[in-house]
Amino acid sequence: MSVFEHDPNSRSAFPVDRCRGPWRGFVTAASRLAHLDDETDPFAKFVTTWSQRAAVKRPEPDCEQVFDISRPDFLVELLPFCDHEDFARAPESFRQAALSCGWLAYNAKTIAVESKIVIPACMHVIDDVLPGIPARRHREAIAEALVDESYHILLTSNACDITRFHRGLDHVRLPEFELVTRMHAERECHPEPWKKILVQVATAIVSEMLVSDYLKLLAETEDVQPLNVLTTAIHRKDESAHNGLFKTFGTELHQQLAPHEQEFLLQLLAKPARWFASAELDVWQSMLAQIKFPNADRMIADCRDHNRVRQPALDQSSLQHLYEDLDLPIPDSVLE
Repeated sequence: MSVFEHDPNSRSAFPVDRCRGPWRGFVTAASRLAHLDDETDPFAKFVTTWSQRAAVKRPEPDCEQVFDISRPDFLVELLPFCDHEDFARAPESFRQAALSCGWLAYNAKTIAVESKIVIPACMHVIDDVLPGIPARRHREAIAEALVDESYHILLTSNACDITRFHRGLDHVRLPEFELVTRMHAERECHPEPWKKILVQVATAIVSEMLVSDYLKLLAETEDVQPLNVLTTAIHRKDESAHNGLFKTFGTELHQQLAPHEQEFLLQLLAKPARWFASAELDVWQSMLAQIKFPNADRMIADCRDHNRVRQPALDQSSLQHLYEDLDLPIPDSVLE
């Protein structure tokens, strides 16, 4: 049976008579009932370690005390035009402003992933839109992941506000990222509601498997602003846990789908990996125009025309492992 064909009478009632005592007792009882004390269940493991691991459960760092105005905000090699002659010849003040814009875009992209891709996908689970997936077993882990994602939005937004204030970049606004626009365009290609849901969920699964490595690019360097390294390292620790959670969710989802739905999901999985790796030249063109970077249009046009974009390759091993868990061949587009 398809996960989208649901018998409302097939799920047993939640045994609320076993949930007594204060709120903490209720949560403990609910977790025990959902996971049946199975320590091998990755969802149970995520739940049992969340209170000790999650950034939102730990003291918040004093970001202003960490900020060092003398340090650059971003790595030069992460700029898609870092080896372009116009960037090399630009005054140092503009080069540093471009690095600050790189930091703003880096975080804005993660916020877009969380708010526009992952959170709506998680709500499909919590709302039982995927009835073949046992929501009772998944709900607590997914809800905790939602808390993580909301905290990441707060954490990175605050760090960017500090950067905007100290660098005089309050006026800079960022357009939509290609990862989000491509996902919406893909959804619009399919009139069937179940396909729209799978587009959202597949994009979330792949994004959560890639974002940890995306954050690693900045979380393990000593060459940039300490505030930015700290913020990214905190964010990445949570996302490393989400990686395995969403890979397991992708495997379980595939197992519950009807054959035609499985085929559609597999066609989708390789697409978000390409969308995620975009150099986001439209975003860069907008930001550079707002800071009046010299010859910005020519620099971006050259990147488009001559494929001169330098973009670090992301580790796609988790996505490869997902295909292996499904006992399916890995598409060439994932291995590229």
